[in-house]
Formats: sequence, structure tokens, C-alpha cells
Amino acid sequence: MRTLTLKIRDDYFDKIVSFLEILPKRAVRIEDTSKQEDLDNLKNGIKNAMIDIKTGNSKIIRVID
Repeated sequence: MRTLTLKIRDDYFDKIVSFLEILPKRAVRIEDTSKQEDLDNLKNGIKNAMIDIKTGNSKIIRVID
């Protein structure tokens, strides 16, 4: 099985998914990776921010109330 990533506009998403669902179950596996990508981006952002703080590159301090 090969992996293919499709970026589909919201107005076509339901049509594409319904087409994929009519194919045999073993032929296509649908996985939602958008949440994982968001978590990975957030994790990398925090890691880079911590590195900037440790090396003294960060000059702006933000306070969240």
C-alpha cells in the first residue's frame, strides 16, 4: 500500500470522502492527519522557543492573563 496526501478544498471534501468510502475497505484507508500536523507544528514552535530562551536570542516576553 502506498501513501498519497491530498489537500482538498472544503467544498469538495465531502464528495471525495464519499467516493473513497464506496471503494473496498482494504483498498483505501482514510486517516485524518490535520490534527497531528497541527500538534507537530505547535511542538516544534515550543521547542524552538525554548532553544531561543536558553541561548538568549529571545528578547520579547509575553504574558497571558
